[in-house]
Parts: sequence; C-alpha cells; structure tokens
Amino acid sequence: MRPIWRLAYPLMVAGLTQIVLNIVDTVMLARLSTRALGAFALAAPIYLVALVIVRGWATAVQVQAAQHHGAGRTGDLARVVRTGVLTSAVAGTAVGALLYVAATPLLTVLGGADELIGPGTDYLRVLAFAVPFAAVSFTLQGACAGTGAARVSMYTALLVNAVNLPLGLLLIFGADLGVTGAAAATLAATAAGTAYLLWYGRARLPRPPDGPAQTVQITRGLWRIGWPEMIAMGVGYLNEALLAGFAARMGTDDLAAYRIVDNLVLLLFTILTSASTAITILAGQALGAGHQDRAEAWRRAGLRLLGVLLLVPSAAVLLAGSPLISLITSDGAVADRAWSATPVALLSMVTLLAAMAYGAVLRAAGDTRSVMLASVTGDYAALIPLAWLLGVYLGLGLPGLYLAWMAFGALYSLLLGRRYRRGARTPVRARPTATPAPEAEQR
Repeated sequence: MRPIWRLAYPLMVAGLTQIVLNIVDTVMLARLSTRALGAFALAAPIYLVALVIVRGWATAVQVQAAQHHGAGRTGDLARVVRTGVLTSAVAGTAVGALLYVAATPLLTVLGGADELIGPGTDYLRVLAFAVPFAAVSFTLQGACAGTGAARVSMYTALLVNAVNLPLGLLLIFGADLGVTGAAAATLAATAAGTAYLLWYGRARLPRPPDGPAQTVQITRGLWRIGWPEMIAMGVGYLNEALLAGFAARMGTDDLAAYRIVDNLVLLLFTILTSASTAITILAGQALGAGHQDRAEAWRRAGLRLLGVLLLVPSAAVLLAGSPLISLITSDGAVADRAWSATPVALLSMVTLLAAMAYGAVLRAAGDTRSVMLASVTGDYAALIPLAWLLGVYLGLGLPGLYLAWMAFGALYSLLLGRRYRRGARTPVRARPTATPAPEAEQR
C-alpha cells in the first residue's frame, strides 16, 4: 500500500485542490443569491461533461506513458506525449466550440427555470474557451504521472486555485458579474495552469528522437484506448447533468442542496480516484515490463487502501454533522435537505470500491472498452431509471437519487469483477514505435 500512497497523495492533493474551484464558486455564489447558486448548479455538470470527454484522451496518454516507462522505451514515451498534446488541443477546441453553441439548448432540455437559463448560458459560453486549455493540461498531467512524476499535478492545481480565488472574489462581487465572473476566473486560472505544465513538460519530459514522427500510428493506439474512456466518462457526467435536472424538477431548494451534497461526494470520489489512478500507473508499469502477477498485487493492495480512504473522511463528515452544511449555505431549507441526503450519499460510495480496483488494472492493460460497457450498462440499467423512480416519481427526493447511485455501484462492480476474472488481465501493451527488433529478439 505504501508505494500506491506515495504516488496517490500528490494526485489526491491535485484533485482536491481542483475540486476546491467548484467549492469556492459554490460558496461565493451561495452567498450572492440562491438564484446564482441554482444557475451554477444547473450549468456546472454540463461543463464537467466537456472536461471528461477530453480527459479520456489524457487517460490513454497516461496508460501508454506508464507502459513505455515500465519497459524503458524513452523514445516511444516522448512520441506519445508529443502526439497526445497536439491531438488533445484539437479535440479540446472542437468540444469547446460545441459547448458554446449548445449551451442554451442543453440547459433548456435539463428543465431549468427560465431565470436560471440566462446566467447558466453565460457561464458555459465563457468556459467553452477553457476547454482546450484543460485538454492540454490533462494530457500533460497524465504523461507526467505515467512516469511517476505525480507532484507536478499537485503544483499545477495549487497554482490554479491561487489564481481563481482572488480573481473570483474580484469579478463576482467587486465587478458584480455573478456567475459570469466565476466562469471568467476559472478560465484565467485554467490557462495559467496549462502554461506552467507546458514549461514543466518542455524542461523535464524526454524529447522525441530524430526520425519519423509516426503521428498516425500513435494516434490510432491512443484512440483505441481513449475512445471508450471518453464515452464512459462523457456518459457518466451527462448522467450527472440529468440528475441535476431531476433535482431541478424537485425545486430550486432541492437543486441547491443537491449541488452542496454533490460537492461533498465529489471530494470523496476525488480521493478514491486518485488512489485508483495510482493503481493504474503502477499496474501499467508492471504490465509494460511483462509482470502480470505484480499488477494483480497492486490491485489487491489498492483495494485495501481504497477502503481506508473512504472510511476516514466519511466518518469525519458524519461526526461534523449538519453544522458542516451550514458553513456552506445560510438557507435553512437548503441545509436541511442537504443533510438528509448526506448519509445515503456517503454509503453509496461503498459499492464502488471493488469496481474502482478492477477498473484500474483493466485500464492499465488497455482494456478500457470493458470498463465503458460496464459503466454504461450500470448507468441505464440502474442509475437513471431508479433515480427518476425513487427521487422524482415516488417523492423520496435527494436520498432517492443516492439510493440509485448505490444500485449502480453494485452492478458496476459485479460486471467488472466478472470481466476481470474471465481473463481480461492479459495486458494489451503499447507497442514500440521505434525500429522493430530483430526476429530472434522478438521470439
């Protein structure tokens, strides 16, 4: 567990400080007005959909970087990084343009009140310009983490928050821009973090060797790993947006409460995914070197660490009680709704642990397709229909939404565990892109 923790904690700090961006915006907009918080709660999941789509490409770069690093193929690693950065910039630009055009229709489909659609549209259109920066940032962070240099992600996230907090205060309250000011501050902070990563990568990552760039071949390899991840993550966060729409149909207070609880859950999920990413990196390096048994050992140790990382912060939240929620909002009705859903929300994370450990090693082997199929099946066989049935139709409110999450986690773990045990541990290793070895060496 110790090597996983050493790699996970910088990723954890990075993830938590990135989540602080959302929490800071939530707190500031909650103090501004419930209407501003509602618009943010409705629009923010859509922006997250755009981010996770481009982040799927970064996962592909991370997997291949880990495999090449484990096998000692420095030249191939450098080629993957260069190709990944260029293609992620193009993909981020395309996704950002789509977000800008589709902002108002998406918010309307989610069923938000008329008073929320205008400011929500402004929020999304500003952040559409942040998507290309985020895409390049994710790719560079994935490449560095794949080689074991996880601390750069932590430093980048700290820089982003150092820019976002004072600029957000200035634009939201000083310039009276409200939700639009929050988006502008996030855009500036994201651009600053990307600039730092470009500088770091140029100085620390290996340079591609002379010879053919082999961009098309590398892009195909990344696409084979990346497209299932992009679909799974995009669908998952699209479902988050649908759940926000379900909460909006319950009422503005429920929507604001959902945003608060979702931030708490997101903090926990970020802690867990940091450990899961560390398992993927270490297992990928082991598979790159041809050690399948070592990859399985990382999965077992990682599952134990995931259990510890869920138990400790969950206990802290429950012991803190409802006063913790009151620190975020002064609206008593919103605070009561949020606290009623918190225990169920925390419990829903337990069913995800096995899936995160199985999925980590499957990703390390390049089998992102199985992870995608299991995730999408869980989404539409359990999460979405049960969330509507329990939360909206039967009137259980926010607790009903998190009961649906619990069912999703159980099904997701079952499907991935079955796939893992049926032989999916065989690595789909990244192939060298340099000159092929002699026939005798290949044998």
